[in-house]
Amino acid sequence: MKKAIIYVFSGTGNTRFVAELYKKYLTDYETTIYDVRSRSILETDNLNKSEKKLVLKKNKREAFFDVPSPNDFDLIGFGHPVYGFNVPLPFFEFAKLLPKVQEKSSKKAFVFKTSGEGLYINEFSSQKLIALLEKKGLSFVSDRHYVMPYNMIFRHTPSMVKREALYANAYAKLSCAEILADKKQNVHISPFLRFWVPLFRIEWLYYRIAGPTLKVDMEKCVLCHKCEKNCPTENIHFDGKKFIFGHRCTMCTACSFGCPKCAISIGLLNGWRINGSYQIEKTSLDANIETPKIGKEYDDLHPWLYKKYYRKIDKKLLEAGISL
Repeated sequence: MKKAIIYVFSGTGNTRFVAELYKKYLTDYETTIYDVRSRSILETDNLNKSEKKLVLKKNKREAFFDVPSPNDFDLIGFGHPVYGFNVPLPFFEFAKLLPKVQEKSSKKAFVFKTSGEGLYINEFSSQKLIALLEKKGLSFVSDRHYVMPYNMIFRHTPSMVKREALYANAYAKLSCAEILADKKQNVHISPFLRFWVPLFRIEWLYYRIAGPTLKVDMEKCVLCHKCEKNCPTENIHFDGKKFIFGHRCTMCTACSFGCPKCAISIGLLNGWRINGSYQIEKTSLDANIETPKIGKEYDDLHPWLYKKYYRKIDKKLLEAGISL
């Protein structure tokens, strides 16, 4: 049986949820999901600049030692959340370390991303990642964007979460069917947005600066260490008295989102903080939660944040004969 791998970077679990759907519907492949995590750089804080560079290079090599090579698989997938209309910096750094494919012919690859709103610009967030990986010999046939529950700004209602799970399932089914049929889907390139999207990469710098401003209220904290364990960049360290946040933060909010006591402040963005799991799978199956409006009836949704996105997906699903 042919083999596939999906490299996934996920903070609060939305992208991981979609990756499981791809694994389910890529029926011709034995699929492995590899969760991308970054090695902590907290231990370099007391080193000078040249020493720090050496340690970082050593850490990257060691952290990368057990990463499955794309050369061992027939189909290569990449899944990431959208941060500031771009791919997260740690995931891009990870992709830079992947080896070039050894085969003369390019290997088939796909990418998908998740965000809390259906803005058109989000569909172009993978451009830099795709350009990098194409130079390594990968040939992208699919680029899909999935709306999933917000991990900051405002909390999605259970009905919204149910809709998002239903659509993610149907859209992943369609995407995988087209990949299996060797039908090339649109890999988004826009000359106009190619100019605008990079402007928001200033967040890559901002998060590195803002990371240490995150704080834990130790009076509320119960020392469950979930924040430390769940951080995808291993940016949180407990020194015996308090939690220290380093410069590898991507503001995925996995720490504050999953804190059982809502004890974590996320600095300047604390007013946008959301706390508590959406339990997407459970919510999608809960008969007591109102079934969301589907099709052309989207009176409960913002017109340009969600309506256009869902109407476009409806059209694609209808053409493919896939029902929600």
